[in-house]
Amino acid sequence: MKRFLLKRLFWMVPGFLGITFVVFAIIRLAPGDPLSMHGEILRAGAGTRAAIEQYRKLMGLDDPLALGYVKWLWRMLHLNFGHSFADGQPVALKLAQALPVTLVLSLSSLIITYVVAIPAGVLSAVKPGTWLDRLSSLVLFLLYSLPSPWVAMLLIVAFGTMWNLLPIQGLYSEGVHTFWNGALHLILPLVCLTYASFASVSRYMRAGMLDVIREDFIRTARAKGLPEHTVILKHALKNALASIVTLLGLTLPTLIGGAVIVERIFGLPGMGHLAFEAIVSKDIPVLMGDTALAGLLTMVGLALSDVAYALVDPRVKLGGQEP
Repeated sequence: MKRFLLKRLFWMVPGFLGITFVVFAIIRLAPGDPLSMHGEILRAGAGTRAAIEQYRKLMGLDDPLALGYVKWLWRMLHLNFGHSFADGQPVALKLAQALPVTLVLSLSSLIITYVVAIPAGVLSAVKPGTWLDRLSSLVLFLLYSLPSPWVAMLLIVAFGTMWNLLPIQGLYSEGVHTFWNGALHLILPLVCLTYASFASVSRYMRAGMLDVIREDFIRTARAKGLPEHTVILKHALKNALASIVTLLGLTLPTLIGGAVIVERIFGLPGMGHLAFEAIVSKDIPVLMGDTALAGLLTMVGLALSDVAYALVDPRVKLGGQEP
């Protein structure tokens, strides 16, 4: 276990450097001057154009691309993400406020997806070719084909305008910061972020179950007279979960990326919304901090997926060797 984790940590370093450097280069090489968008704010705080030029040098905007990236990386290693061009607030503070919102939204969506999709996949595999299998496949793939912005607009019109049942903007109602109020605000975003994942996860579960059900040890268990629910839940399901665990590492980054659109539509102050605002205003410190944190979370999620796969399937060792 230790050797595997150390190996993954080692390979995370070049991956992290590659992700952050590409994003940094794209931002720096994009047309337009970041400070020209925020000059009024800087002039109001500093008073002179000379102060703006000094701030430009401080942020490394006049440095060559490679040197600017090295300076940013050095500050980041010291947990100094700089200050936002837009409002002058520390980037670390902005990330600390946005990260919990995105994590709650993404992890909740992940849990709901697996709770719904795994039973659906198991039922389809147990009764292949039946009306239940065909109906579930039809419904799931219809949901998969619906674009999330369109679904979000329908939910906003239906539940927010026509029926006025659920809040459609923000994380809390004005003046109300309770758990239940926040949960109500997350219902519609969770629907938009979750429904499309049902089809892929359930199909993976179905395929994994069908492969396991055809194995000899399942026929042996049935020949021993074990009840069918014991054969399916205790023997087949445990072995079929390996394919779902491998999918977990790919699903979490997708949820984090997909949250950009959902957070923007529903006005949630998460990392996706923060990244969108930073892109529009070319706020380099905020965008780089957001990218670094999202990339780190993605690589950690992939590493945890490998660990979970080894725990589910005892035939696999974390070193990539089989006993």
